[in-house]
Amino acid sequence: MIQRCMHGPLRIASIGNELPRCMRRGMSGSLCHRHLYAASLRPTICSLLVAFAVVLGGCSQRHPRIVVPPTPLYDVQPGVWRFIDEQTIAASVYAKHEAEAYARLAMDEWRGRVRRRTEEVFIPWYSSYWTQQWIATKVAWYKLQYAEGEATPEQRLVSYLQEQFYTQVLKPVSGFVDPHAVMEETTESYLRELKDRLDPLPFEHRIPVDAFDQHLDTIPAIIVLAVPPQDASLYEVLQANDLSALPAYETLLAQMAAVNGASGPVPSPDRLHAVARRAVAKLVGTMALRGSATAASTLIGGFWGLLISSGSAAWSVLEHERDKPEMEAQLQENLGAALEVMWQDLVEDRDGGVAAVVHHMSEQIESALLHPLQTPLTPHTREPAKLF
Repeated sequence: MIQRCMHGPLRIASIGNELPRCMRRGMSGSLCHRHLYAASLRPTICSLLVAFAVVLGGCSQRHPRIVVPPTPLYDVQPGVWRFIDEQTIAASVYAKHEAEAYARLAMDEWRGRVRRRTEEVFIPWYSSYWTQQWIATKVAWYKLQYAEGEATPEQRLVSYLQEQFYTQVLKPVSGFVDPHAVMEETTESYLRELKDRLDPLPFEHRIPVDAFDQHLDTIPAIIVLAVPPQDASLYEVLQANDLSALPAYETLLAQMAAVNGASGPVPSPDRLHAVARRAVAKLVGTMALRGSATAASTLIGGFWGLLISSGSAAWSVLEHERDKPEMEAQLQENLGAALEVMWQDLVEDRDGGVAAVVHHMSEQIESALLHPLQTPLTPHTREPAKLF
């Protein structure tokens, strides 16, 4: 079609010759003029078709697309952050109470198991006649080995009884309820409850999740005054799959161990030391009374010495059986009182008990949000914020 139209000028140039030709064909005047008019329209139509084809060709070419960055849909006002901080404080207080309740229940079971094993295993062992004889033998051996400046026989006996209580009572109970494991579970309970209450906040307030995470990253959860100082943000402790991977957490546990003298929350040896010291004082006094018969049998010797020794042994067995109920009742009372103090230390000690890490984290979080003018932690570098 376009090729035909290219002959338009030639045909326009020959229009002048159309009139004689149509007249020679015998056309009337009106038909001849109509024929001339149609011939004049042909080049115009061809020009329009050429222009239309050019337009179509131009539209078929692709132009680079201009991408306009989206305008942020959310503008978080300071008042929103303040309200979120108030909700964070409330969530921390609630999570702390829940974690403390869990710790108390777990340590109640620990106390019950320790009490039962003390009554069923340790007290019968200690009050038996042969144990008393063995202890008397150890005291005599300690006295033979004693040298000036070393631990006295009484002190060594106190340590021996403490070791026996740990071996017979505390260690077996830790296989069921371990205070160190309770501390870890209490910390996990606090963080789990806190995370469950904080996760819905960005959706409730319609703010970007990344912006919310960056805000949590400015709130301290662990601050340890070490060299160099160690810290971890609220965002880090909530997102950590293993808290021990955080250097600040490990440093915090190390400082607690330095204060407590142990790698975790353990029953205070001072409580058991006092009980053992009273038991040893009574035991040594009893052995002093029984020592006169032993000394007499040694001086006399022979048949009469053996008779005196046998008679004193029979007398000591009878005396032991007579004194045994009182001995067991006194030991049970002393150990029961020591157990209550140990339980309180493990549960209520804010610096070394099973909830010590929870108390440290909650104090850091709540203090930072209640006093927002203090210098916050520097947030970690993240990817550009994305809208949820």
